[in-house]
Amino acid sequence: MKIVAAPESGKTLEGIWPEFLHHDDVGERYWGRLYSDYGPFQFLLVDGDEIVAEGNSIPVHGHPAEWRDALVKGFDGEGEPDRLCALAIMVAPAHRGRGLSSVLLEHMRGLAAPWGELVAPVRPTAKADHPLVPIGEYVLWRRGDGTHFDPWIRTHEQAGGVLEGPAENAMVIDAPVEEWREWTGLALEGDGEHVVPGALVPVRVEGGRGVYREPCVWIRHAAG
Repeated sequence: MKIVAAPESGKTLEGIWPEFLHHDDVGERYWGRLYSDYGPFQFLLVDGDEIVAEGNSIPVHGHPAEWRDALVKGFDGEGEPDRLCALAIMVAPAHRGRGLSSVLLEHMRGLAAPWGELVAPVRPTAKADHPLVPIGEYVLWRRGDGTHFDPWIRTHEQAGGVLEGPAENAMVIDAPVEEWREWTGLALEGDGEHVVPGALVPVRVEGGRGVYREPCVWIRHAAG
């Protein structure tokens, strides 16, 4: 396996995220430009002709408040970059459980070397199994050996990352209920909170619209 630059087309791994996560308005506005404007910070792990995993990041000035703020800072913010911000590390389902996310994380830490710091708005992978638990409580969960309950947070900590705390509006998806029904295959009848597969917190339905505010957990790394 080897790491190569992602193509400018941005057509790399697909089908990794639940469909609704592709509809944060800030993400929709900027994501495609990552591959042309910040090409050196988008990369693939390949095995022959097969794309096994992908990493995305962007240089920013100052610490973003949320995942979506990193895109705004990177494209429209002022000041020279002083850190690299992770945006995503994705591993194809057939290759999960092999420690490949750690390989991409280490490469991303290397990309951060000019600034000395990588910050990561981590999407805690096991949080979807506990959607009713507040992120501020979930982030405190530890196993008996002291390592973090969440496997992705645990991977970051084992790589030397320091957990800084949660943010509650990493992504915001606000759309008519009809679109949510298409994305999820659920009826979503009636106002109130609805648990949706793959969502870290419930989707709030009110007045014919569904609003989802996805949390993240900020972790800071020294550059590798």
